[in-house]
This record gives sequence, C-alpha cells and structure tokens, in this order.
Amino acid sequence: MKWLHERILILPLALLVLILAAPAQAEENPAELIKQSIDAVYEKLRANEARAQEDPDFVIGVIEEEILPGVDINGMARLVLARHWRDASSEQQDRFAEAFKNTLLQAYGVQLADHLDKDVRVIERRSRQDERMAVVATEVVMGSGQSNIQVNYRLRPVNGEWKVFDVEAEGLSFVGNFRTRFNEEINRDGLEALIERLEDGDEALIEDAVGDVTPDNGAGDR
Repeated sequence: MKWLHERILILPLALLVLILAAPAQAEENPAELIKQSIDAVYEKLRANEARAQEDPDFVIGVIEEEILPGVDINGMARLVLARHWRDASSEQQDRFAEAFKNTLLQAYGVQLADHLDKDVRVIERRSRQDERMAVVATEVVMGSGQSNIQVNYRLRPVNGEWKVFDVEAEGLSFVGNFRTRFNEEINRDGLEALIERLEDGDEALIEDAVGDVTPDNGAGDR
C-alpha cells in the first residue's frame, strides 16, 4: 500500500516537529509558529548536511537546542497514559514524561537527516483556531511523483503560550496511537514496566506505536 509506506516514511519528521515547536504567546499566529520551527531546524541541519548525515549526536543537539521546551510534554504524556495517568504517582508521571520524550528523540532524531530534501508547506486556508485550540494544516512535499502527505498540528495555550500537543498524519493521531499501544503494555505488564522499558531506550515501543495503522484514534483524554 503506497499511501501507508509514504505515511510511515514521514513519521520521523512529523513527530520531531511536534517535539520541536517553539513556544509562542497566545496572541501570536500558531501557523507562523509551526513554519518558523520547521524553517529553523531545517536551516541549521541543511547548512551542516554532511555532519548531520554522519553524526547522530549533532542532530540530537540541534533538536535539543531548537526549542525543545516548546512542547506541552506533560500534557502529551497525560493524554497518552489517559486513565493510567491518574493512577500513577507524581514520580511515575515525571519519569514517564521524560523517558517518553527521550525515547522519541533517540528513535527518530537521527532520522531527521534523511528528510532534509523534503519541503513542508503551511496551508493557512485549512488551518483554524479559537481561544482553546489551534489546528495548523501542512503538507509535506514528497517529490519524485509521490503524493504529498497531509499533516495537521494541534496546539493549545499553556500558561499563555501556544504549545503543540498532538500531530496527525493522513488521519493518524500519534497521541492516540501511543495511547492504544501503551495501554496494551500497561494492561499486560503494568505501568512501572512500561516506564522502565522507555528509560532503557526500548525504541521498539515507539516504532510499534507509529507503525500501527489504526486510523485517527484521537487525542482526547479518556
């Protein structure tokens, strides 16, 4: 299935923009925020493309430097764990959020260097916002005769700043898929076992979640 192959191919880019988006004041334009975040990361990596291809630590360093605090990591972690978040201790909540973020970076950070030939366009006419949430529509230009990938970023104001909390690629909600995959792990082995696997850098957990083809699980808290 060509569309599925293309969607899985672009997951590293979409996930990393979710992690990389810089904070912006709530009165600012979320679409401009996404565009600036993508441009900033691409500009630095394209200027050092040879190093980016050969040095994974350099790529991770660029990612960590370019506005990592701009994502609502705790909010995303809460949505992913859903009801298990309420059952977790504050220590487990903090450990899960940190381990989830780090595993995402390690699993997909170095792959960003393989997508420097892609262009991302913000489609403002399909974007929307109100005081509670913004959806920024983009498309990834694949080239070589391939269909473009539709990617939507969901943001909400946190302490007066717009922050990304979910991303959908071709209808696939990453938060929703992580929630489904991690819920299976927790029901089988418990929350602590899941956290320990993430802390050990088990990238299979992330890869299994984004490889799940279940469409649009949504990002609402359950």
